[in-house]
Amino acid sequence: MRQWYVIQTKPKKEAEAKSYLSMKGLEIFFPLLESFAQKNGRVNREVKPLFPNYIFGNFDAVEDYTLVKYGKGVNKIVSFGSEPAQVSQLVIEEIRTRIDETGVVRKRFNLTPNDPVRVKSGPFRDFLGIFEKWLPEKERVRILLNLIGYQPQVELHYSLVEKVV
Repeated sequence: MRQWYVIQTKPKKEAEAKSYLSMKGLEIFFPLLESFAQKNGRVNREVKPLFPNYIFGNFDAVEDYTLVKYGKGVNKIVSFGSEPAQVSQLVIEEIRTRIDETGVVRKRFNLTPNDPVRVKSGPFRDFLGIFEKWLPEKERVRILLNLIGYQPQVELHYSLVEKVV
């Protein structure tokens, strides 16, 4: 019976394992995560595995075990004792609900107008402000910075701002 299992891949070989096992007719799920890093004053988008060195496979543990275990890019099938580690269909579906049209899991944006925020990096690092609005077409947010007697509007990439609790 087909079930979802966790497959550990060799380092940085998730895509290779996915490609090989998919070519062999197995359903493979390899979720990616969008992240941002600031380098030289620019925000660079990076797409990385959501679970580095792991992919999910929907296969029959009896019939397909050897095919998966010795597949290209595969290190092992994750097991608890002698049984392969099963993953609930609900877990797979929950991860899939967070994937956008490009196949990437994006961090949820959880700010509402007037929320206090802090700038995490860049020239305004550690400045406090008030979230004003989300600008989805630019992947930016507009905040009002708290300066002495003045609140200028500033647009920043959303990854540079965090909610103050």
